[in-house]
Amino acid sequence: MSAGTVLLVDDAPEIREVLTACLTDEGFAVTAYEAAEPALAQTDRAVPDLVVLDGRLARMSGWQCLEHLHASEQALRLPVLLLTAAIDDLDRAKQAADDCTRYLAKPFDIDELLATIYAVLAACDEPRTVQ
Repeated sequence: MSAGTVLLVDDAPEIREVLTACLTDEGFAVTAYEAAEPALAQTDRAVPDLVVLDGRLARMSGWQCLEHLHASEQALRLPVLLLTAAIDDLDRAKQAADDCTRYLAKPFDIDELLATIYAVLAACDEPRTVQ
């Protein structure tokens, strides 16, 4: 039984590998990308239950990807966990945080990451339908 679907976007292969293994162990079905563009194309086909998004990506930043997600009617109230290693991004991440958008600073603790994932999923458990 799947705990849900997770779209993981991080340009660091080691982070994708660790997070994919951790989330799979928790029962999530994970689709991982190293760039925002194919991840956004994936959300056009099927909206995941959660997006775990690196704030700093090549070409299209995680911030730009987040803006696209928030503008999409298909992704209404889509839970997003933003990961950032940049100190200057932390204030921006705090401002973006709400019920369905949370953030964690890199490096992160796996237990804290999982607790944050479950908290954002619980906060956004209303049906995500287009009106």
